[in-house]
Amino acid sequence: MDGRHGKHQEPARGSRLREAWRGLLPIGVATGVVLVVGGGFDVLERHQGAEKSRSAKAASDAEPTVPRFVVGVAADGSALVVRDSGTGADTGPPVAPPPGRRFTRVASGPDGTYVVASSGGGTVTFQRLALDDDGRVEELAPLPKAVAPGESADWSDLAVAADGRIAYVTYAGTRGTVAVLDPDTGARKAWPTTLRGRIGGLSWSGDTLAFAWTASGAPQIRTIDTAAPAGDLTSSKALATLPSGTSAAFLRPDGSTIVTGRVQDANLVLQAFTASGEPGQVIWKHPVEGDPELKALDPAENGALLALADDVHTPAGDPLPGKDLADAAW
Repeated sequence: MDGRHGKHQEPARGSRLREAWRGLLPIGVATGVVLVVGGGFDVLERHQGAEKSRSAKAASDAEPTVPRFVVGVAADGSALVVRDSGTGADTGPPVAPPPGRRFTRVASGPDGTYVVASSGGGTVTFQRLALDDDGRVEELAPLPKAVAPGESADWSDLAVAADGRIAYVTYAGTRGTVAVLDPDTGARKAWPTTLRGRIGGLSWSGDTLAFAWTASGAPQIRTIDTAAPAGDLTSSKALATLPSGTSAAFLRPDGSTIVTGRVQDANLVLQAFTASGEPGQVIWKHPVEGDPELKALDPAENGALLALADDVHTPAGDPLPGKDLADAAW
């Protein structure tokens, strides 16, 4: 955090970033981007209306520590890339997927590792990714017992529980299935549905798996008790209905707060809601160009937020390149 803020305060940071990225190898087709933000709801609220630079500094000082590295999935699934979250520079060369497969999603896992999903041949399989202290790939090991039958879509989602269990959304056309996999035993449970709609925002709290479901009209936050027998996804419990226009949402692990994201009036807006759906404070509001799609909204283990929109932004600093990414986690 300190080094990152120091670079932000130096007037030449933007030019150095352009130089750092000039020699990078572009990967895939530009479809996504990484927006890095932190928590600190109350701090942002107290400093509304303050001078922009002062507000950004105060907010970032109180936010959770920003993880040092961002792991991204190339837009065409052809590689994983690891980037410094302060400078945007790649920490090493891109990593290719297993033969005949493409990477689809990535999520943070236990003990500072990541879990990466890859799709091919009608199945989704998973690998555990470990980085060294400099952000270079130390290991990409298969999890052979964790296999989800089905196909990935651009809006498939992935979440990893504290005990290592994996939740993933596969699709048959526009009909989704939420699968829960134990990579140690190979046990699998699945909650399919015949309803059309997008399923995302997977988040764990013990045995409870929360998700955002847009089956008809406004999105809902719903929960599954994964310790109970599996069934149709419609048997899940409705927690809250969110406003129309919400692009992404997830339930915080303590179950008290829903974090939502939307693009509105040329701004990317992250806002907190209560667990019952009552609107709360605006966490983050940042100008964006055009009308970008908000593709993902994910927290780090310490609660710091990462969202994919249309440029790489931080609470204070120049935009960072990232248009070659389809998904990212830290």
